[in-house]
Amino acid sequence: MNSQTPPNLQHLVVVRSEPPGQYTAEALGLPELRATCTSREEAINRVRLQLCQWFASGQLVQVELDKGNRCLPDFPRIDPNDPMEKEFLEELARNRREDLERTLREYEAEEKACSNSSSTPII
Repeated sequence: MNSQTPPNLQHLVVVRSEPPGQYTAEALGLPELRATCTSREEAINRVRLQLCQWFASGQLVQVELDKGNRCLPDFPRIDPNDPMEKEFLEELARNRREDLERTLREYEAEEKACSNSSSTPII
């Protein structure tokens, strides 16, 4: 990354288990930044690298939005005490846990299948 890349920049990445046995990660709002890999982490890392390359090349830049700008709508502020917001965050955390557990089960099943196979030919 070059010195123009903001150090704490974040971007949302959507990860789907598709096709079966593979994971597709896509930068939210940037469908051209996509990767399909055999592991969730690898797909995310490839999209992260693509985002960094776009920032380094100047194709993607960070802009600051002025709160007083009249052309921008008034976005609702997130209230951490809002029951709907709490419910959403709890559901998000539950989905992440379930996804991690499913990924670990799949990984363990693959490990088990590999360890049960023999490299010695049976005649």
